[in-house]
Amino acid sequence: MTFEDFKASPVWEFALDEEDEEGQDEATVRPYDFEGRLDPSEGMFVVRAVFTLADKTAMGGYLTPPVEGDDSLGTLQPIVCTSQGQVNFWNGLLAPGAEELQNCYQSLGRSGSEVFPVHFLSVVELEGGPVEGDINGFLYMKEFGGPVFEVK
Repeated sequence: MTFEDFKASPVWEFALDEEDEEGQDEATVRPYDFEGRLDPSEGMFVVRAVFTLADKTAMGGYLTPPVEGDDSLGTLQPIVCTSQGQVNFWNGLLAPGAEELQNCYQSLGRSGSEVFPVHFLSVVELEGGPVEGDINGFLYMKEFGGPVFEVK
């Protein structure tokens, strides 16, 4: 997905009912139309967000709105969209390697001190209010359910 996709539609729904169709899988998304506030419990969504880097540069991207108050970064999985591709700050159980980190900084066009901390804010009206927070590095867990570590 690109930020242009999120300009066209600020909310995208995972098309889980289309998984068995050819060319579709669990990552297939489609624009989601709604009125008023989005209720994240009504499906699996990603929503447009604004990211402000440490050097005050604003960038566009998206995140997964939390359900039932779970607003951990592993749930939100904030992603910045750049012209060179997506920069994912959540890496799950795999620590990002030096080459991957270099590619992320290159995509962002900045060094670590210019990037972190990153502030993010959802721009879609959500039940329960906006989602916002700070990211201090590229994040991962060494084991499922374990502590979260950051790498810069």
